[in-house]
Amino acid sequence: MKKVFLFCIACILCLAQLSAQEKLSIENVKSVYVRSSGEIMDGEQIKGYFSFYVSDKVSRKINEYTLQIMDENLNKVKAITFEDDKNIQILESSYNGNTIMFLFYDSKEKILEYRAYGFDGKQKMTYTKELNKRSKALIEETYGGKSEDGQNEALFSVGNKGYVTSYPVKEGKYFSYEINFFFTSQKKQWTYEAAEDQEDKFAQATYLGATDSIVLFEVMKKKGIFAGQPHSWLLALNIHNGKKAFEVITEADDYKFYPMNVSTINGKSDFLVLGTYFESDAKIMKHSSLGLASYTMNGKGAIVSKKFNSWDDQIGKYLPVNAKGKVAEVGYIYFHKILQTADGKFFAIGEGYKKVVSALGIASKIINNSNFGNRNARGVSALKLKITDLITLQFDDQFNVQNAKIYDKFSNTVEMEGGYEGVSPHIMALMAKSYGAFDYDFTLMDKEHTKFNIGYSDYERSGEDKGLTFHSISYNNGSFTEDKISLKSKAKWVKVFPAKPGFIMILEYYKKDKRLEYRLEKLN
Repeated sequence: MKKVFLFCIACILCLAQLSAQEKLSIENVKSVYVRSSGEIMDGEQIKGYFSFYVSDKVSRKINEYTLQIMDENLNKVKAITFEDDKNIQILESSYNGNTIMFLFYDSKEKILEYRAYGFDGKQKMTYTKELNKRSKALIEETYGGKSEDGQNEALFSVGNKGYVTSYPVKEGKYFSYEINFFFTSQKKQWTYEAAEDQEDKFAQATYLGATDSIVLFEVMKKKGIFAGQPHSWLLALNIHNGKKAFEVITEADDYKFYPMNVSTINGKSDFLVLGTYFESDAKIMKHSSLGLASYTMNGKGAIVSKKFNSWDDQIGKYLPVNAKGKVAEVGYIYFHKILQTADGKFFAIGEGYKKVVSALGIASKIINNSNFGNRNARGVSALKLKITDLITLQFDDQFNVQNAKIYDKFSNTVEMEGGYEGVSPHIMALMAKSYGAFDYDFTLMDKEHTKFNIGYSDYERSGEDKGLTFHSISYNNGSFTEDKISLKSKAKWVKVFPAKPGFIMILEYYKKDKRLEYRLEKLN
């Protein structure tokens, strides 16, 4: 009897220890941004988490900063502390199977600095980039209106090879961009300066994805910054040396195609590009898209095959849509993720968005019109973005639509800067993403590519679940199941991250107490 009793006590202690490992509290967090924390992935598996924050005010000009690294059970692995100027900002962070990369900006010294850390806490490498006066202004314009929880615009991990970054520059008469690639396995980098072979005076690059050998960008070009309609190009750069693999215009004879995502294809060197398509004579700043297109391309930029699924025909069989690219009451669709399961099926996870009238923007217009002497009084746009429902589309291996479903959620809105009333739905989606306006959180797939989990947040406005709520959509053996967890909290902000199988990780920041709280929550 005594042995049974001792065994029970041991079991209770083990469970208590396990529970303790799945919670963590960090004190003395003076300042922290949502985007300064993230998950550490080893391939498609969660390896741990990191958070970067101001841990002390050393003097009027100097801060102490801490980078805390944790494992998948929230055990502390390493804390890295250093002192630096209070003017430095962490603009973005990214991570891969080897390192964590941070993009710092020193506004006083006009320097961008990239620092890579290993999971052991040791700094692996540092890259610095000095900015000229105009490029400094463009950097501050790009990040100045960005919310604390905005998503990455400039720094992305490329598997375990390294990191790619893109940011705006002004070179002579050109408004252009610069792309840098930093290797994590060796002290090596390359730079691609677009202005050197740029014909148009204005160009802007958006990262789409990568294969084993190339990184891909959509480049929007115009004859000048105020020169009217932009044109879309697909740019591929060689990962190993930064040389241009190809650059092709996506406005072919049949339709104008505007890429949103790039996905690899199981067992093939070709890759898939998904985006919206328009009539060949459409003006994308005014007209609506016809539907979704997928291009299968090879590493030389040649189109192997095309597939067009229109809103009112192929997709319309599964969803209530009209011919203007709007899903009834949902709006346009932006696709966050494309993935392929082991059986060859493709899944696209999207979210609805549309323009609605902004009372604040109209009031701003009235004020600015009365202040006609101030040329810089742009104010708030008369239209704002409304984020609506989550949508999943299922395709076969030839990208024929097989199924679709709308997941209802409460909408939220975000104001836009004055002057953006006439932008196209495509550009509008990129703005919403950079603002962190979408509710989509993540998609995590298992190692065998047989099942996956989609996570998104919602703010329920009525009922017993009123408040911030996390929703989980799980796909397994051809069927979907749903779950939700309340995120009600007195914290300043709450963020959900993917976790080990069957769990999510919830991070909360209590500003008054200067405390970060981490916990693993089990899904049903």
